[in-house]
Amino acid sequence: MNPPMPFPHHPGKHREEPLFTASDFHKYEAKRTGASPPRVPPSVVLVFGSRWREYLNRRYGRRRDPRSGIYRLSKRVGIAHISGPGAPFATIVVEELTALGVKQFLIVGLAGSLRASLRVGSLVVCDKALRDEGTSHHYVKRCAFARPSPRLVAKLVDTLKRNRVSFAEGPGWTTDAPYRETIAEIRRYRKSGILTVEMEAAAVFTVARLLGGRAAALFVISDHLDE
Repeated sequence: MNPPMPFPHHPGKHREEPLFTASDFHKYEAKRTGASPPRVPPSVVLVFGSRWREYLNRRYGRRRDPRSGIYRLSKRVGIAHISGPGAPFATIVVEELTALGVKQFLIVGLAGSLRASLRVGSLVVCDKALRDEGTSHHYVKRCAFARPSPRLVAKLVDTLKRNRVSFAEGPGWTTDAPYRETIAEIRRYRKSGILTVEMEAAAVFTVARLLGGRAAALFVISDHLDE
């Protein structure tokens, strides 16, 4: 029997330099277009899905920077709409915006609930995310959870409390395969205290931290994983 292959397959990958970075991409674009890289706010909210795009275009369409794709709310805060779901799309955006100067990322997204008490519309602050996706494993060595910025989570929790917004706080499960969320997994993770399932948090937490930034996540429950 062959021994199990490590993931990623290349040994010591995390110590190696990438061939092409997000900074290289921006330099290439500047050389190709003759324009300097766009300016970005230090904090960006990450949102997903067509309804968000429709809302942002209707409400903030005139504030959208066509080069960075950011809708500017103020000098310090913007919103970035991510066109596709999942960790790969999200981390590409985080890499490219970090290379432009963004320091903080807040995911505002949808998640499935593993708890009967968390029904559709409930809010959940993610305090750690199970790394059951592939992207984050190309950045740092294997460990069970990716963790958000404690400082950013504290600010988020304080803001929700000051505005008297009800929310839960706890761990989430990040997976690439929504059609392979098995009953056995749901039972196991529910028993271990995991509250939500989604597709981006573990990777965004990992990449933002590795690049010297901060990230956190606030989820709205969109469905309930009831076996």
